[in-house]
Parts: sequence; structure tokens; C-alpha cells
Amino acid sequence: MRPNKCSSCHEDSPSPSGLQKISAHGKDWQPHTCNQCEKTFPSQSQLSKHQRSHSALRPFQCPQCHKAYKTPTELRNHTRSHTGEKPFVCSECGKAFMQAICLRIHMTQHSGERPHSCPHCSKSYPTLSKLKVHQRSHTGEKPYFCVECGKRFADPSVYRKHRRNHQGHRPYSCGLCGKTYTELKDLKNHERSHTGEKPYLCSDCGKAFSRSSSLACHLRIHSQSKPYQCDQCGKGFTQLSSYQSHLRTHSGEKPFLCPQCGKMFSDPSSFRRHQRAHSGFKPYPCDKCAKRFRQPADLAVHLRVHSGQRPYKCQSCDKAFVASWDLRRHMLVHTGLRPFSCSECGKSFAERSSLNKHCRTLPATVYIDKAEGL
Repeated sequence: MRPNKCSSCHEDSPSPSGLQKISAHGKDWQPHTCNQCEKTFPSQSQLSKHQRSHSALRPFQCPQCHKAYKTPTELRNHTRSHTGEKPFVCSECGKAFMQAICLRIHMTQHSGERPHSCPHCSKSYPTLSKLKVHQRSHTGEKPYFCVECGKRFADPSVYRKHRRNHQGHRPYSCGLCGKTYTELKDLKNHERSHTGEKPYLCSDCGKAFSRSSSLACHLRIHSQSKPYQCDQCGKGFTQLSSYQSHLRTHSGEKPFLCPQCGKMFSDPSSFRRHQRAHSGFKPYPCDKCAKRFRQPADLAVHLRVHSGQRPYKCQSCDKAFVASWDLRRHMLVHTGLRPFSCSECGKSFAERSSLNKHCRTLPATVYIDKAEGL
């Protein structure tokens, strides 16, 4: 028997004095039993609290967004998402949290305790619930189904966030570009794309990141850990999203459909990039000139024009470039490769744009046929 555990009701107590109070049940003590699931509780109040989990009744409503909850504790936790209050502070690093459970999970990062290990790979987790979500990345199971759009999810928290998108509940708005979010932490992450703040630093190479999840993925490059392995071709991936996109190259699945032109995409990032081309939306402004960009990566490349930074250096000559694709195009000069060939005359080119320019010099009928095939 564990210390400070009552032999009558099996309730844990944090101290021996608390145990004395719990144990004063006497011989006639009877547990309070739920008539729906037969779970027992040491007091009527705890039973009443539990019975709300079976009921659809949600009597505690948020005055700001009108979301309703079954218990006052759940409402208090939710209210902090509006106020930003984080009363639970880590004594080791000072990081603060809205809920006690989040602090307890965070503390395992300092203790290193990760008792729940995946039988399929080397990963381990501080809680059983996180392990169960991870295991679905191996099995492909997605038990959470959205009735409005048919999308399925492996992680209940991601599913709940997705549901808010349908409900239109996006209370957190960016003051710079107007983009809205369902959660405060997502807004904070987004705001760093405007400020350029990158607080998460890699201790191995010094590279900085705006998100902790991006740093975690980057660290796998140093450790050469690729926990997501394709069963069909053996290719390994550091990120689950990259692995899932790769699987679609085998299946041919393209679930992301553009409603404006009907074009389909296998990964969400390509789909979002394509949609911005239709809307002309360029939320990322350069603070040095009037230019704006559709993606933070494009802005980062452009800023090197102002700073003079050219990190992509040719190994064959002294030339350096601001973008990786400029270096790849330059390397064709050294290799002599001309991968774009005209099927009409056989002439080859280093760049597709040069081939297209050549095609325009062909007779009109030939050019039209070739243009349709490109």
C-alpha cells in the first residue's frame, strides 16, 4: 500500500494529517457510487463533480465569449486564455503556465523524467496521453472526426483547435496584418514572423528559431535522428508533417483543393502558398524598403539584399549568393548541365525560362502546341 492512502476509500492524501481526516470514516463508511459507470468516490461533492462528465449540462458560461463548461475549475482555466494570467510558475526556470497540469508536465523537462516509451521507436514521453497520441503516427489511426469537413485527427487538442475554425471563434488578432487565431500562443508565434524575434537557440550551431517545436525538429539534424520511416521506400524524416507529405507521393493523394482554380496539392504549405498567389495577400513587409512578401522565408532572403549577406557560396569559384536556388542555377555553369530541352529542335537550356523564351521563336502552330504541353 502506498503511503498516505486510505484503506477504506483508496483516496490519496498529501500528508499523514490529511490521511487521519480521510480515514475517520468509521466501520459504517460507504463509498459514493456513480450509477452510470460504477466508479466510487469518498464524498458526495466529488461524486456530483464526476457525474457532470456524463451529463451534457454546461452551467458555467464565460461572459466574454459565451463558451460553457461543466465545472467552475474548467471555466477559471478558460478565463485565463482571455486575461493571459499564468499563476503557475516553474521554480527552476521561471516559465509560467495557465494550468497546474501544464506546469507538472513542464517540470519533467528539468527532471528528465519520461517514463512512457514508444515500443516502435526510441521516443519517450512524460505522460501516457502524449505517448498514445505519438503512437498514432505509427499506426495511422485518427479517431477524431470533424463532421463539418470530414477531416480526421490523431491529437484531440489539434482537433479541438480545428473545430474552433468552423465555429468562427478566433479571438486573438494580429495588430499588424489582421490575421486571427484560436489560441493566444499561436498569435505569439505568428507575431515573431513580423518582429523577427527568435528566442529558441540551438546550442550546437547557434541557429535561432521563433518556435520551440522548430528547434526540436532542428536538433534532430545534429543527432541524425529520423524517427519517421517510410515503409515503402525506407526514407526517414525528422518531422511528422514531412513524413505525411512524403507518403502522399506514393499514394498520389492530393487532399488540398484550391476553390478558385481547382488545382490540388499534397501538402498544406504548398496549398497556402498557392492561395496567396490568388489573393495577392503579402503580409510580410520589409522594414528597409516598400516591398512586401507572401512568406517569411521570402522576406528573409530579401533582407540579405539590404544586409549584403550571401551565405550560399560556390565551392568551384569565389561567387556567393543570397538564396540557395541562385546557387543551384549558378552551379549549372560549372557542371555544364542543360536539363531543359526543346523537343522540336533538340536545343537544350540551363533554365526553364530560357527554354520558354526559345519556344516563342518557333513558328506559331508549333509554339502553341509546345506551350500547352509545358
